[in-house]
Amino acid sequence: MKNHSIKVVLIDDEFFVRETLRSMLEMMPNLEVVGEAEDVRSGLALIADREPDLILLDIKMPVLSGFDLLDELSKSQQSYGIIFVSGYPDEALMAVQKAAPYFHSDFVVKPIDPFLLQEKIELFYQKWKTVREQEADLMGRLESMTERPDEEKKPLLVFQNSQVFHCIDPDDIIYCDSANRQINVYCSQYDHLNIPNITLDALEKMLPADRFIRVGKSHILNKFAIRFIQKGARPRCMLAMNGRVHEVQLYATNIEKVEQTYSVS
Repeated sequence: MKNHSIKVVLIDDEFFVRETLRSMLEMMPNLEVVGEAEDVRSGLALIADREPDLILLDIKMPVLSGFDLLDELSKSQQSYGIIFVSGYPDEALMAVQKAAPYFHSDFVVKPIDPFLLQEKIELFYQKWKTVREQEADLMGRLESMTERPDEEKKPLLVFQNSQVFHCIDPDDIIYCDSANRQINVYCSQYDHLNIPNITLDALEKMLPADRFIRVGKSHILNKFAIRFIQKGARPRCMLAMNGRVHEVQLYATNIEKVEQTYSVS
C-alpha cells in the first residue's frame, strides 16, 4: 500500500452497488478497498478487523440500517470518515447530523455520479492526510521528550487531544475514566485531558500495573493517590496528589477491590 493511502470498506446490501463502488474506487489514487459487507452485523465485524479510515455506507438495509451501524460504532472509542451512499436524498441532512461526531461525514446519492464520488473522496483524503502529516511532525518533535534522564529510564506517555500532543508522566496521573466516547485523564499538573481514539483497556496496558488499579468498566485509579473510601449504597473514593483532590463515585460491587488496595498502600 502506498504511503498516505486510506483504507476503505464498503457496506451495502446490493451486490451491484458494491461492485460499482469498487470499480470506481479502483480508478482513484491514494486509497485501498480493504473489504465489503452486505449488512450491518458483518459490516461491524469487518470494521473491527480491518480498522478502516473511511466507510462508504448505505442507509436502508434489511434488519438494521446504516444509522444502526453508527449507533453501534459510537460505543467504541474510534472515529471514522463516513460517506453515505443512498438512494434517498431526503435523508441527507439526518445522515450528516447522525455522523457529526465522527472525523468526517458526507453524502452521495444513488445512482452514483463517479465524478462527484471522486470529489467527496478527495475532500476526505486531503483532510485525513493533513492530520496524519501533523501527527507525524509532532511525534517527531516529541521523540526526544519520551524518556526521562538516563538514571531513570521510565517512558512517558504521549497522548493526542485534538491537534495537541501531551507528554505525561504516568506517576502524575491521579485517575482515568471513560465517558462520552472518550477517555478522561486527570493529572496533578492538569485539570484533565480529553483523549479520543483510545479505549480504557488499551490505556490500562500502557500504565504500570504496580501503580494503577482497574475498577469496573469505567475507572483506573492510581493506588498511591487513594486517600479516603466511603462505603454504603453510593460508595465513593477520594483521591489526592500534589494539592489536587478528586472524588470518584463507584459501584458497590467494586468498592471491595479498592478497599483492599487502600489497606495495602
